[in-house]
Amino acid sequence: MGPERTDSHNLIMAILFSIAIIFGFQLIFAPQEKLGQRDSDQQSGTQQGQDIAGKSRSKAPVRIVDDKPVLPRREALAVCSDSDGQSLRIPIRTEVVTGSICRVGAVFDDLTLEKHWETIKKQERIHLLRPGRTKGAYYVGMTWEVPGRSEGVVPGPDTVWQADRKTLEVGKPVTLTWKNGDGVEFRRTYSIDRKYLVTVERKVVNRSGKPFVLRPTGFVHRHGEPKTFGFFILSESGHATVKEPGEENYITVGQEIFDSPLDYSDLKDEAQSYRSTGGWIAFSDQYWAVALAPDQKEKYEFTFDHRDKFEGFEDVFRTYFKTETDTRLAPGGEIARTLRILAGPKESAALKSYEEKFGIPRFNWLVDWGWFFFLTQPFYLLLQILFGYVGNFGVAILIATILVKIVFFPLANRSYRSMSRMKKLQPEMMKLRERYADDKQAMNRELMALYKEKKINPASGCLPILLQIPVFFALYKTLFIAVDMRHAPFFGWIQDLSAPDPTTIVNLFGLLPWGPSGIPYVDIGIWPIIMGVTMFLQQKINPPPADPMQQKIFMALPFVFTVMLAIFPAGLIIYWAWNNTLSIGQQWVIMKRMGVWEKKQAAGNIRDLVPAEGDSGGESADTEEAGDDETAEAKPPPKRKAPAPAGAGAHPGRSKQSRNKPPADKSGKGRAKGGRGRRGIGGGRGRRK
Repeated sequence: MGPERTDSHNLIMAILFSIAIIFGFQLIFAPQEKLGQRDSDQQSGTQQGQDIAGKSRSKAPVRIVDDKPVLPRREALAVCSDSDGQSLRIPIRTEVVTGSICRVGAVFDDLTLEKHWETIKKQERIHLLRPGRTKGAYYVGMTWEVPGRSEGVVPGPDTVWQADRKTLEVGKPVTLTWKNGDGVEFRRTYSIDRKYLVTVERKVVNRSGKPFVLRPTGFVHRHGEPKTFGFFILSESGHATVKEPGEENYITVGQEIFDSPLDYSDLKDEAQSYRSTGGWIAFSDQYWAVALAPDQKEKYEFTFDHRDKFEGFEDVFRTYFKTETDTRLAPGGEIARTLRILAGPKESAALKSYEEKFGIPRFNWLVDWGWFFFLTQPFYLLLQILFGYVGNFGVAILIATILVKIVFFPLANRSYRSMSRMKKLQPEMMKLRERYADDKQAMNRELMALYKEKKINPASGCLPILLQIPVFFALYKTLFIAVDMRHAPFFGWIQDLSAPDPTTIVNLFGLLPWGPSGIPYVDIGIWPIIMGVTMFLQQKINPPPADPMQQKIFMALPFVFTVMLAIFPAGLIIYWAWNNTLSIGQQWVIMKRMGVWEKKQAAGNIRDLVPAEGDSGGESADTEEAGDDETAEAKPPPKRKAPAPAGAGAHPGRSKQSRNKPPADKSGKGRAKGGRGRRGIGGGRGRRK
């Protein structure tokens, strides 16, 4: 196709349409719902159950019972009671969570996040863990596995534990105890920090007079497949960090972009098991996670699977661990193990502190940073730092955009200068296209020769967009995964940067009392329109494409992007609009300095003008506007003055009346009414009064 294909417009168009294809893919294959505005009903969980993997040994006790009816949350919590109706729950109270642990089976099945709400209206808080009788049950348990028959030997689902305290609080742990018929004592001491980490110290003391063989297990169960976005940039499924035999480094499974082996739909088809030294397992959602991190020096088998029916419940997803080898406990001996349970929002700072304090490998990777973590993590940290100063994530995004502009200023400045030089060359380029209208190859050769002569890189205009793409992606990913951005307000009507602009055409931009319609490509808010306008203005100051078809396509892109991005988080739209505005200002200043600007004619046409330099010969304003300006850098030659008419004498160009008046002296007096007539484009006599 010739050198024309190297023109910057072709490359820019390819980049823009690549972005459009990516977003279009998401819109087509994602559920039709507004991003960032899901109810926490999606945080559905699974019911308690015990590990039953393997054929040669008994697993944690399994009860085969009749189907259990689904109950409202309050009634399901009340099921944990004795025969007299007295509650057997141990309440949990901290500044950030409330909940309870059921003493029947010692199941952690009730947790409410006090700082997080289902919607920005703050009518109901997030209930992360839910008891087994509820819809979308989600809970954590643990037990000990023994060879042979385990009922009555180790604590099971019906075991009623004794507690030494009535409430679990920060700095006030609770110890549960239970003894089997042979005198083996089991203890669990629960403690909770000021965030979302529960630590369980598990101890077994053998007072039976004979050896006792066992191994520790722990599990997370959730009922029903939770509702997920299904976006390829977000993994909402099982997660595990493992270091398998022969490997030196830990890897995090479940974060593959397109297909995770731990997706819920895949687990229905095939269970997944991993052997690891240390590590952790979890079910991870967009903002929340429930994770188990056992002792990091042991060797484990981590398993994820699904049961159509389990313990009287249907459609149960499970993840559990057990040690690879048994532990033999001599008479009078004891064994202790530690299990850490993370149940709450995926706060990066808290996860990082747990990772460093307790040696839990890659615990911060519960947050799905993705393959481009080297972009997402630094941008997230930058926003966190700025938020610490300004207290508003929207303002932090604006400041971060300015900082990014400053960092890339030299490269962008060079690009805008090259684009301005191309704009100056528009008259010459148009002449070449007209001259070689029937010979495309010759036209391309001449254009490339012109670029080379003027030292212009036609692809330099792509640089600003190329620089913008990584930042755009990093911000998009951050808004999508960071719980800090959830329900984070900006100003005015934007009260959730992670959700779309709520003022749309459907509700007359907020004048009507209802929200967005939920219909794709219809809900277009004020900020998407602002973004589209800034994109249109930015195109107007760029050199137009040579191909008329490309010009039409580029003119349509602002409208296409406005419609396409309208359902995306408002924080992302604000960033794009602000970035466009800064780019317009930067490019306008450069074009102004280089003598290039645009002037709108009365008919609405836009043409390139070059400022004429001062004329020492005193040309009039009309003469300057009429000057020929074919090249941006050449000074227009002065027009030849028309010869004076007969009888003009020593004062050509003066009107008849003015010749009857005395000439002006050096001070300019004497020409108040006469003076030199105003010449037309072609010269000639002055205008008679």
